[in-house]
Amino acid sequence: MDWKLLEDLSNLFGPAGYEDEVRDFLLERLRDYRVEEDHFGNIIVVREGRIRGRKMAVVSHIDEVGFIVHHVGSDSFVKLTPVGGWDRRIPPGTRVRIKTDRGFVYGVFASIPPHLRMGEQSDVDIVDMWVDVGENRDKVRIGDPAVIDCCFVAISENQFMGKAFDDRVGSFINYHLIKHSSPMYETHFIFSLQEEAGLRGAHALSLERSYDFVLVLECTSADSPYVPREKQTSFLGRGPVITIADRSVIIKRRIWKALEERARNLSIPYQFKRPLVGGTDAGALSLSSSSVAVLSVPARYIHTPLQIVDKRDIEATYRLAKDVLENPIE
Repeated sequence: MDWKLLEDLSNLFGPAGYEDEVRDFLLERLRDYRVEEDHFGNIIVVREGRIRGRKMAVVSHIDEVGFIVHHVGSDSFVKLTPVGGWDRRIPPGTRVRIKTDRGFVYGVFASIPPHLRMGEQSDVDIVDMWVDVGENRDKVRIGDPAVIDCCFVAISENQFMGKAFDDRVGSFINYHLIKHSSPMYETHFIFSLQEEAGLRGAHALSLERSYDFVLVLECTSADSPYVPREKQTSFLGRGPVITIADRSVIIKRRIWKALEERARNLSIPYQFKRPLVGGTDAGALSLSSSSVAVLSVPARYIHTPLQIVDKRDIEATYRLAKDVLENPIE
């Protein structure tokens, strides 16, 4: 697989509602295919199947959690509103990249040096945190989007660390399926928008199109040393994660059982996501399509600026998804 592509996707700027950089990147690389866009801006790559009759979709979202400027102070400081799910313990001390009309501005979530603290620092909501942009305050306007800025790095032979793996990893797999699979039925490979803001791109898509089968490719939270084993959602290095149910959808039993059987037959390691954790575009698409399934790549520390994934999980998820396209679950 083209791991440089994953690096490029991870590093792109694309918080929910401001995915233009990611969209342009993908559209340039998909110009040799039949590409459509719906009214919302979702990218849809259409490939004819070997057999007529059914219509399938493979969906991954291209947005990431981020922020929007909601206040510009009178000095070097601005305030941000979170877009998507953030833990308020994450931002302090991290670098911020703000996209303005005059280019990118860099800043830092202000923090108190430990030797200047008077006792415990009180909890502060993200909307009340200050971001120090130095002399660039006059370049920043209310409504400018932002992300916590980190760069992709290979931390070992098999593992990568970076931002936005949720869901640039799913989109990385989706891209490779366009390039290298041979779908049995007409298949729409969809790169959706604003998943982190409430599955909005998928909701828009469901108003216009329906499918016999939808496969959603995602990233899901993996093991943490702070979480008891029985409460872990999934585990790094143990293969694709099959969803049974989450807060947005309940997968038909025959579908997730078929995925399990398919993985066993292909000798692909697999695991089940702990039920009722999180939500995906499948929740919206299940309202208009006959059947949906969700395959996820486990990632440690999702919705933080530094996430960790294992290339073997990505490769295994790709293999299982490719088999589903070429030998559909009926």
